[in-house]
This record gives sequence, C-alpha cells and structure tokens, in this order.
Amino acid sequence: MSNSILVIGGTGTTGRSLLQILKESDSTFKAMVRTPEKQAALEADGISTVAATLGEWEEVDQALKGVDTVFLLTSPGPQSVPEQNGLIDRAKAAGVRKIVKISAVGAQIGSKVHLADWHGLIEEHLKESGMEYVILRPHSFMQNTFMSIPNIQSDNAIYQSMGNSKIPLVDSRDIARASYECLTRDTFNNKTFEITGPKAVGYSEVAHALSEATNRAIQYVAIPPEAHNQALKQAQVPDWLADDLTLMSQSWGTKPVHNPTRDLEFITGNRGHSIEDFARDHANYFTA
Repeated sequence: MSNSILVIGGTGTTGRSLLQILKESDSTFKAMVRTPEKQAALEADGISTVAATLGEWEEVDQALKGVDTVFLLTSPGPQSVPEQNGLIDRAKAAGVRKIVKISAVGAQIGSKVHLADWHGLIEEHLKESGMEYVILRPHSFMQNTFMSIPNIQSDNAIYQSMGNSKIPLVDSRDIARASYECLTRDTFNNKTFEITGPKAVGYSEVAHALSEATNRAIQYVAIPPEAHNQALKQAQVPDWLADDLTLMSQSWGTKPVHNPTRDLEFITGNRGHSIEDFARDHANYFTA
C-alpha cells in the first residue's frame, strides 16, 4: 500500500509530536527528511522516511509518488516562499489531493512582519492551486519560552517587551493534534483556523507557572523593544527574526488582552494544554 500522507517538517517541535500521533494511530504515512542522520533516527523509531530536500525537485517528485495528503511545515526564512510554493506546484502535478499548511497568526501579504508576509504569499498560492487545503495559523508557541532558558538559569528572569499584555500562547503538541485531525479528516477542508491556547496569559503568569513547576523564583522583567531586539541579535538570532519578534511583541503590547479562539476545540474536541501543564511537563528543561 502506498504512503498516503507525506509529512514535511517532521523533525521540528510540532512535527515530532505529529509523527508520534500518526504512528500511534496506525496511519499510513512517511516523513520527508534532508539528512541521513535524521533519516536514521526516525527509521530507528519505526517511522517510514524518504530522503528529499525542497528545491531539489527531482527528489521531491519521487517523494510525492503515491501521496494523497501533505503536511507542510518548513523552517522560517526568506527561502520559505519559493520552497513551499514550489512544493505546492509539484504536489498538484503529482496528483496530491490535499495540503495541510502550518502558517502563522497574522499572516497577510504586505505585513511589516516578514513571517506574516511570507506566510500570506504561500497561503494565497495554496488557495489558488485548486487543491483541497487546510491552513492552521498558530499563535505564539509556549515552546518559545525555551529561548529564555539561559536567562532563567543565570538571572531567574524572563525578559520580554510586551508589557503586561496577555496572549493565548499555544502548546506545539496541540498544533500537532489539530494537524492530525485535519490530515485524516475532510471536515475542515478549505478553511483557515487560528490555533490558540485555552486562555490569554501574561509573561508574569508564565514566570509564575515556571516558578511553581521548577521550585525556583522566576521573575518576568519587562524591557523596552530596543533592548529586546538587541538581546536577540546578541544571542545570534537572525536579524530578520529578531526584528519580527520585536515587532510582534510591540504589536501585542498595544492591547491588554488578546482572546483565545475556539478553533482548537472545534477541530480536536479539546481545549488544549494550559501554561501550567506546559511548565509541569517541561520543568526539567528549565532546571539544568
């Protein structure tokens, strides 16, 4: 039997969770991987793989053989538009029926936020392809707090430039669960969903949840956007991404509360992980 689901982006945070869900559900799928090391690691875990790199289109054409549905998630960057749009074109030519694309909150062509502009361009291309699609726009990931681990370990502090605003942070495990439902069911076809956590939280609440889970006194320290931008760049975050993260924080900081949606619950029947759940489940990451 041919592999009916092709997972592109299976070695990242969301993708790894998705592969485990697919494996446990006995779905027919394969993961597309770029390096022999990642391929070997997935195969050792009992996951079927195919070696291909977006941009190497002959390899991609081979990977798409026998595929009904594609999960599309790639590393962010200027290359994401030609890579993902090229994949969409190849998938259509190969007879793929549906693509489930991970986008981003606020995706819009012409946005000052690079990520939002790039995702907007890809979304438009996917909609115009004529294939079935589902677009999932996650809000900011709870897992992004891993970037604060060095500051937590050195200063017991989370530095952010969002003031006291609250946003509905989402656990990447819940994005994976929503992705699975959209890959394996056609109920949600040709729709765009904003995937959020169950409630809006401020970074003081994030710090409190992590304090409780790790048994250390972690504080949220609000800093100016310029300082946030500079710190990200000093931490070797690419300039475009540092600028995007700063712009997004500034934008969210202009409104006291950004309410969650019910889209995750609509798709999965579950409200998703709370920040307290996340902190408990990942406490060991913050207590090296």
